[in-house]
Amino acid sequence: MTTKSDYTNGGHRRRGGSALAVALIGLLAFTGIATGLANPRAGFAAENRSEAGNRSVVPGMNGIIAVRPDGKVFATVSDGSVRQWNTATGLRVSRPFGGQVAPIHSINYSPDGEVLAVAGDREVSLWDAATGQRSGRPLAGPVGAVRSVTFSPTGQLVAAAGIDGTIRLWDSATGALVRALTGHVGAVGSVVFSPDGRHLATAGTDNTVRLWDTRTGQAVGDALIADPGPVYAMSFSPDAQLLATSDGGSVVRLWDVATGELAGAPLTGSAAPVYALTFSLDGTLLATSSGGDNTVRLWDVLTRQPAVAPLVGHTGPVRAMRFSPNGKLLATGSDDGTVRLWNPETGSAVGEPLAGHEGPVWALRITPDSKRLITAGKDDEARLWRLPRKLA
Repeated sequence: MTTKSDYTNGGHRRRGGSALAVALIGLLAFTGIATGLANPRAGFAAENRSEAGNRSVVPGMNGIIAVRPDGKVFATVSDGSVRQWNTATGLRVSRPFGGQVAPIHSINYSPDGEVLAVAGDREVSLWDAATGQRSGRPLAGPVGAVRSVTFSPTGQLVAAAGIDGTIRLWDSATGALVRALTGHVGAVGSVVFSPDGRHLATAGTDNTVRLWDTRTGQAVGDALIADPGPVYAMSFSPDAQLLATSDGGSVVRLWDVATGELAGAPLTGSAAPVYALTFSLDGTLLATSSGGDNTVRLWDVLTRQPAVAPLVGHTGPVRAMRFSPNGKLLATGSDDGTVRLWNPETGSAVGEPLAGHEGPVWALRITPDSKRLITAGKDDEARLWRLPRKLA
């Protein structure tokens, strides 16, 4: 999912123009190297030729990607529309749709994978993922660009927010507005549901994170202040008890979701700023990027101490990271244009860096079976990789 349980703004700026750089990724046994690049200006003629040749073509802009919950399909945005791709073959599985919402800033699948929420400059709309048809009218309320959209874990609610600073919750079945949450001063860049759906976390340009009770619409505690700002990342623990946040400083803070209060000592030692963070799926580890020295750090959540030595290898800040669902890998994407794989237990590198992106890697996702990795970045490419079989 696009806005999942992690938020990273990283200072990314949208790029104009409709020309796409198209990556041809051979779905071979893991080598860490893409098989080649098409003419970066070839557009969809190259896309169609490559499909005929059974080679994956995955155009995608602005690092916007979403993975269907069953892991069989993923979605990207290109040329102002949403496109869906088969994660096993890299072939397109549906016609482009959602162009009426362009420019598109965020997409997210419903938990059952049947609906795709699409957020643009003036609206949020729901689309049938199988047919590419709009489901009902656009959701009412947003004023200006909507930067983040997501479903609740049950799929009953859709939450979105943007430059008007209001967080809106809609009934996904009827499209009716359930409630509007106000409190941020300025735009809101991300909305994230807790894994149990009882809380919502929002990050704004006012350098605050706010926690909300989704049942009552009331704020939980006071605003969580980023000092120094801005808010770069936030992530719920899998048990929904903790919220981790990072900002322009070198400290990562853990918050008690039930009270909105700090939960113990912060994690210190990173070189500011901390651009990205994520919990392992069992909740025992927290990975954080260290922008000042281009390292990644793994923390024992229980003891709040480093679990292993810093992960060294990237030559630029890390802005995206994910644990594989089976817990055997941590994938990290960097401004140096590479993705690296790590063993979380030892901190050692797994294989060679995955090279091919021509510019920073802004987003990455791992499929639920831990077999495929999808990456996207500033170069308007989305790349599909096969992960090492012995670790899948």
